[in-house]
Amino acid sequence: MIHTQKSSARLFLTYLKDKTELFLYVKPHGTSPSEMTYRRAPGDAAMNERIKAILDHARVHNADTEIWILLYPPEIYTTTLYIPSHASRSEVKTLIHEQLFSTLSYPINYDWDNYSLTSHENGHDENMVTVTILGRDVLPRIQDLLRDNYNRVTFIGDGLQFLNIEGIFYPQLHGQTYEMILPYDEMFYTAAFRSGFHVESSVLTHACSSSFGEYRLNHQQVYLDIRQRENILHQPKIQPVVLTSEWRSACLTPAAFPTWFIARNSMHQRETVNFVKQNPDSEGKTKKKQQAKKLEALHLLD
Repeated sequence: MIHTQKSSARLFLTYLKDKTELFLYVKPHGTSPSEMTYRRAPGDAAMNERIKAILDHARVHNADTEIWILLYPPEIYTTTLYIPSHASRSEVKTLIHEQLFSTLSYPINYDWDNYSLTSHENGHDENMVTVTILGRDVLPRIQDLLRDNYNRVTFIGDGLQFLNIEGIFYPQLHGQTYEMILPYDEMFYTAAFRSGFHVESSVLTHACSSSFGEYRLNHQQVYLDIRQRENILHQPKIQPVVLTSEWRSACLTPAAFPTWFIARNSMHQRETVNFVKQNPDSEGKTKKKQQAKKLEALHLLD
């Protein structure tokens, strides 16, 4: 379970350049069930007033709320490289710069001082190194948008990492490589997973069409894509993963579906890439606020 603070509510802010979404999840308390509120808004100077309004409506105090910033490509970029396990730190960083610069369309638009590395053994003297890098202007823009609310930010990262569904479909997906498709407005985001680890995020314009071969995708759904899998002739290769009854019971506007699904999944996933450095609960509240303002990449190979 991800509980970075003893908060009574979590406010998810989806940031996509000039467009933002606010999704407030109020945690169950006593006999009271959870509550959810969704708002869509431009990313402008009125953001803090909107946050105040959504918290007031839910009767939640600022101090009892943590803020999670969800980023999608191109604001954040995640990919995986396969690097010799004996490579030094400097060699790893050199390989990352060499290989990513050659594949990114606009590498200058990314913040090469703010990237995160996670490494897992891949066998045959090779490591699977996943790189997540932030857009260069993302952090300054978020700080400018949130202002005084910024000291309650406890998560900034790739929202597509929460499309991981291995735990739900265990053992069918255990140890497998699979992709997820998330329809979002006129875009289609895809996230790849290997043995439960998030290894890639990307966006498909797909000509704004919801048709994927013989399949037509509903925007109020998220899909497991196993078209590359062998021996699955008798089952659909693109499968919806959310029960319609679960989504309907949320009683939210159709546009809220992507954030609703990701927010719900974030409650029970353990390994996450977060660009806000977390502090132990034993440290004082003042120090927590100060540290929350200081963002730094988690160099897990260091």
